[in-house]
Amino acid sequence: MFKTPFHHIAIFFMSLAIFSCDSSQKSIPAPITNDIKKIDSLDNNGNYNVGFLIMDGTYNTELVAPFDIFQHTIFRKNIKPMNVFLVADSHRPIISFEGMKIIPDFNYLEDKMPRIDILVVPSAEHHLDSDLDNKVLIDFVKRVGETAQFVTSHCDGAFVLAQAGLLDEVVSTTFPGDIEKYKKRFPHLDVKDNLLFV
Repeated sequence: MFKTPFHHIAIFFMSLAIFSCDSSQKSIPAPITNDIKKIDSLDNNGNYNVGFLIMDGTYNTELVAPFDIFQHTIFRKNIKPMNVFLVADSHRPIISFEGMKIIPDFNYLEDKMPRIDILVVPSAEHHLDSDLDNKVLIDFVKRVGETAQFVTSHCDGAFVLAQAGLLDEVVSTTFPGDIEKYKKRFPHLDVKDNLLFV
């Protein structure tokens, strides 16, 4: 039927294209919370457990860049490695401010949670308003903050930590453009407006 090698190659690639296209719905991978062995491993492997708290409106750069830095400790010598995971109030995909869909590893409302040694709160779209009125969110941050070795926020994530009472006895700062709002809402805090990091 086809006599030249070119025809055989063309048929091969056409077949590959036809059979590799699958229009069926792909399922979202199961979160790691369904694997109790995985949680036990996180709690017993000697690494820091780093939980990133995410919600709709989280800013991409404040999540992705720090996540990358913490995660890459597994490749570094002379630093304690870190297990990095995402925590939210749901297992549904979280939609970042820029539209990225992010699947949380743990739902803090329902799941058995691993120990969190380091809590990271990237800023999100509503950290200056409705997130501060979310009692469940604030209570979670307060509870984790009582047992975590370290708690850190990026930019307006400081509003969430302050609302949870975690900054009452320390120096803090926030996104430069929101310093005045921060001081007004939390007048009792020791706020530095000339520093990028405290």
